Amino acid sequence: MKTIIFYRSSYRGNTLKIAESMKDALSAELVSIDSNPSIDLSDYDLIGFGSAINFAAHDIRLQRFVSLQNLKGKNVFIFSTRCRPFLGAYHKPLKKVIEGKDGIITGEFSCRGFDRTGPWVLMDGYNKARPNERDRFKARLFAEKLRWKLHPLALAHKNPVAGYSDGIPIRRKGSDTVAGGKVVFLNTSTCINCEKCIKVCPMHIFARRDTVLPTDEKNCIQCRLCADNCPTSSIYIRESFLNGLRIALRESFSDKLQSSYNAENEKNEH
Repeated sequence: MKTIIFYRSSYRGNTLKIAESMKDALSAELVSIDSNPSIDLSDYDLIGFGSAINFAAHDIRLQRFVSLQNLKGKNVFIFSTRCRPFLGAYHKPLKKVIEGKDGIITGEFSCRGFDRTGPWVLMDGYNKARPNERDRFKARLFAEKLRWKLHPLALAHKNPVAGYSDGIPIRRKGSDTVAGGKVVFLNTSTCINCEKCIKVCPMHIFARRDTVLPTDEKNCIQCRLCADNCPTSSIYIRESFLNGLRIALRESFSDKLQSSYNAENEKNEH
């Protein structure tokens, strides 16, 4: 997913810290609007805009910059750093600009930032040491969830089953062929058979047949190591509370998951 993040961080660098955390999670390009960038956004799948909150809204320069962009049909997220403990309606002006450009708002993030202006000079600043590591972790987590939400296989389970391969349901959408039942989905059309998923999966969900396939999804524990290490983003884990409950119950009332884990690891050691 090709992503770009535009930001303005003109005071204490608060917003830049958050933008950098999101950049790492999304493998995004990071661009300051202070450089007056002129970038064609047509090739980007996701676009982020962020700044500090000034006078109950995003930086006016960021708002003006956004108003000049072609966002029709684009997935957009917004973020901010703020002095106040609660977000309030501070994102509303920028959201209005984005919606006016026909952009699709897919998520919002905000956290506190250090402020030493106005009355806060009397106490040598408010929100000292913010954003902190916890704020940056939350920003990364927000970005990861956003990337997962927009994954090309996120809705694969809704496509009808067209057939079976080694007992595994096969779904087709356009030129893509997707193997998977209810939890683990693999796009065999984009998979390059590097077998990284086979090597990193602790529960040994994947196996090589004519191509790599998710052969044992009932043992999936939703760790997402396979998807995070897939170089072509060909794997998607359909995370859900019910699936998490299934895993918890299997761990509580039987040793099947642990036995499977131990057996496969013992086999690999020999």
